Amino acid sequence: MRCNLYRSLPATALLIMGMYLNTFAQQADSTKNQQKVTDSSQVYFFNNDFEKLGSLNLHQNDTALAGFQNYNRLFKQNRFFETLGNIGQNYRSLLPFASWSESGFYYGIHSFDHYLYQTDSVKYYKVNKTYTELTYIQGAKKEQNFHAIFSRNIYRSINIGFDFNVMSAPGAYYRQKTNHINFVLTSQFFSRNKRYGIIADFTVNRLRNYENGGLKNDSLFKHNIESNRQVIPVNLLTAQNRIKESGFYMKHYFDLNRHLKNDKDTSLDARKRVELGRITHSFQYNRQIQNFIDLQPDSGFFPPPVIDTVRTYDSLTIKKFSSDVVWSNPSFKPNRQLRVFHIEAGIRHQYTEVSMHGVKHYFRQFIPHAEIDFTPFSNLNLKAQADYVLGDYNESDLSLRVRLSTTLGTQSRNAGIIALTGNYLRKQPGWFYAYYRGNNFQWDTTWLKQSLITGGFSYTLKFIETGVTVSRINNFIYLDSLSLPGQYQAEFGYINLYLNGNINLWRFKFTAKFVYQNVQGTTILHLPVFMGNLGIYYTQPLFNEAATLQPGLNFFYNTSYYADNYNPALRSFYLQNRKEIGNYLYMDVFINLKIQRARFFFTYTHFNASFMGREYYTTPSYPMQDGAFKFGVAWRFHD
Repeated sequence: MRCNLYRSLPATALLIMGMYLNTFAQQADSTKNQQKVTDSSQVYFFNNDFEKLGSLNLHQNDTALAGFQNYNRLFKQNRFFETLGNIGQNYRSLLPFASWSESGFYYGIHSFDHYLYQTDSVKYYKVNKTYTELTYIQGAKKEQNFHAIFSRNIYRSINIGFDFNVMSAPGAYYRQKTNHINFVLTSQFFSRNKRYGIIADFTVNRLRNYENGGLKNDSLFKHNIESNRQVIPVNLLTAQNRIKESGFYMKHYFDLNRHLKNDKDTSLDARKRVELGRITHSFQYNRQIQNFIDLQPDSGFFPPPVIDTVRTYDSLTIKKFSSDVVWSNPSFKPNRQLRVFHIEAGIRHQYTEVSMHGVKHYFRQFIPHAEIDFTPFSNLNLKAQADYVLGDYNESDLSLRVRLSTTLGTQSRNAGIIALTGNYLRKQPGWFYAYYRGNNFQWDTTWLKQSLITGGFSYTLKFIETGVTVSRINNFIYLDSLSLPGQYQAEFGYINLYLNGNINLWRFKFTAKFVYQNVQGTTILHLPVFMGNLGIYYTQPLFNEAATLQPGLNFFYNTSYYADNYNPALRSFYLQNRKEIGNYLYMDVFINLKIQRARFFFTYTHFNASFMGREYYTTPSYPMQDGAFKFGVAWRFHD
């Protein structure tokens, strides 16, 4: 019965689409005449940097058809990750040093961050009408995803909303299942004259990933000896990782000047008044629990247990309190003109508790920080940011970032934008690398501070962006071939060249991301030399533009290299030098369809799996998914 129902879902969806196409085709002319009404239903959102400009930094909600089939949250921006073969499993970014942007105390494991609802990525919606969007996606092996977004103005400038996501993906192999639940409740209020504003959110994340340790014998997969993936032997039979996280965030601001009654007021009093700026305060509390559970700790896959020989239950709890006070003069003057000189300065207090197997550590830090934005001419801009850490483990950590950009022409007519960037970071390695106490792994050591110096150049012209960054790294921290931390106390180099494109030619659309990277002077950082992702879309309006059909292809490739192994007990990747993987092309075919406020996709991912050889890994012993049919629908409501 389940099989018949699953097979009938595409036919049912096509029947529903046919009914809507018939209805909307008859109403095509009236749809065009009501374009203004449709525009009034536009939905915008802003993030928690809402106070910087003096007005909300609004972004239009993404309702584009191109890319709708890329529902995997990890692959939304790019596919440059090392993964474990099933959606929702832990990963490693193949573009290094992104996690170094965090200031103050940080634990040091980032292999699941993209699956969490975090404060910096929470969306606060601005709507004229009640807005709801429901998305349902079904994939192979009983994979299911449900996503609901809701936003409503309940009184004048008070808005509440929520974002709820649940995903279940059993996977093709034994004990590869993932189950994720994410929820965020948001609220916002702005006074009528926008002199005071406040946002707040409450987040809950629950991740449960079963861990199989990879295949025991890769040849069973490579030679397709056993087509039923569930019976291929795996290394771990009782292990799993759980992440539980909840948190609260609040941010509010107050303008020290009374707002002008008219933004265009150019009277003498308006021009002479002294701008006192804006005070912003934010508070955040976060509690995260990481559990690794294994009922067979003596399986031989890990080193012998040292705490409990009956079962492994490594439980880590991280509690973090943060409070930040900032003074700034927002980027826009009251008359809506861009300020020549914008500055903000503040100090953040951060308190952290880390406990594992009954041992607790406490960290208290103060982090002064500042930012300037200088625009002496309309086509020239200089931005600089700096912060410094005082107290405990991260004492004297420092970061400095500078960006100088110029527009080659006017804002409306130009030959592109050129930017020069420079970064200097000096940071203590994450606490995970200094102290760990688990049933199979333990260490307690100290490390020198890591440092990163980067210089970059970029050029952007509407539909294309290209650039290069050159970096020098000192005292790099990593996990060696035994999953133990080590530090490379010499300097090495890293070069990254990239090309991003978003090109429209007639009814064709090409989206491309290409990266060339090279590590010089060491072998302790393993990365593919080249990575590329190319999407090709053909857009065909239907029934007097009542609907849009968009078939397409997607290609992903990276060169071969010694990809890191994965350690489930540490939720981390570590060095290996025995097996090269890569040099394989992944190909997807899809059809996207849009009917008014409903979007559909039908895709067959990795359709070349059956005829290009079974060498599709991004992590050793963890094959990627075979060819699979998936479909999804998203529906927006404004009422």
